[in-house]
Amino acid sequence: MNPQNRVAFLPFVRVCLKTKIPKGYPENPSTLGEHLLRRRMELGLQQKDVGPFLSVDDSTVLNWEKGKTVPATRYLPRIVSFLGYDPFPAPRTLGERVVAARRKIGIPRKQLARRLGVDEGALKRWEEERAKPQGRCLAKLARFLADAGSAPGTKRSP
Repeated sequence: MNPQNRVAFLPFVRVCLKTKIPKGYPENPSTLGEHLLRRRMELGLQQKDVGPFLSVDDSTVLNWEKGKTVPATRYLPRIVSFLGYDPFPAPRTLGERVVAARRKIGIPRKQLARRLGVDEGALKRWEEERAKPQGRCLAKLARFLADAGSAPGTKRSP
């Protein structure tokens, strides 16, 4: 170790350091926060620039990106708009279709349950595929899904 904290200069030795410069975001984002971080960095924006578009402050964007908190359902339509695609997997089951439709229009489960005239717990069981809607409830749910599907769609995650 050099006690003088100096490095010897050797003019005849060429040094070339090569490394990939990290992008600062994941190549294949797996969480909503990682999708937000990637898009923000691709656009060269700061959290304080994104916050107003999403109707939140910059610390909220930071917490979402770091996975400390998750966005409330009401913010999801704006997030999908900011991303330019839907980062969630395509729904396959009836329950997944209900959750996807709620996300698309940004309403929480409680609000949809009220709209359908059903108990919030029942709606949760439908979404989790632990129960199936019957009769009038099924008809109301089908109308909700049709209405939600009639809105312009968004691309899926690239």
